[in-house]
Amino acid sequence: MKRIGVVLQLALAVAIAQLGWTWLQRHDADLRIRHFLEGRRADSPASRSGTAVRITQFYARAGEIVEGERDVICYGVENVRALRLDPPVANVSPALVRCFSVEPTRDTSYTLFADGSDGSRDEASFAIRVRPAPPLFRMMAVSDKAIPAGEVVTVCYGVEHATGVVLHPIGWRLPASGSKNCVRFYPKATTDFTLIASGTAGLEARERFRVAITGPGSTRR
Repeated sequence: MKRIGVVLQLALAVAIAQLGWTWLQRHDADLRIRHFLEGRRADSPASRSGTAVRITQFYARAGEIVEGERDVICYGVENVRALRLDPPVANVSPALVRCFSVEPTRDTSYTLFADGSDGSRDEASFAIRVRPAPPLFRMMAVSDKAIPAGEVVTVCYGVEHATGVVLHPIGWRLPASGSKNCVRFYPKATTDFTLIASGTAGLEARERFRVAITGPGSTRR
């Protein structure tokens, strides 16, 4: 019963964390819309007529994403004859509210241009920041974790977003691309090994494993 209670507590904590993250994402988007609208009201000339073109909203749900992720852009316009997006990552047409997904590979600024039938124009801009994706081991397998002295061990791994892979403490530099790479070596003693994948901006991923040498005279490192 005690173990069940602990499991329930952990499940509740995870659910609360997920709800909190969802709330923060929505709250952040609401703040961006509010700031956008406040800025539009401050910049809008008082002489604009009720028929003048107006961009009522233009924002990204997340102002910052990790490389490979998607973001969502939303916009809304009034009294529009023609609409143009730069860069042209999606077809845009006049709408009170419309959203579409984008997948920028680097920091990108987006600008929406709107033309009205009365000759008025409006535009709005924002930027999405793209952070480098951290290295990630998709798989790692060891042929044997306990071997007699003199036997060979094979380690296979698959890694993404890595610029280099090192097997510690041997110090071998291994391939950093491909869905599966394998290396064979002969441990001389029971040893804790670490595959270290390095990426851009100093990011790292690590996979640890131990190979034990069985039999008389085996030692541990």
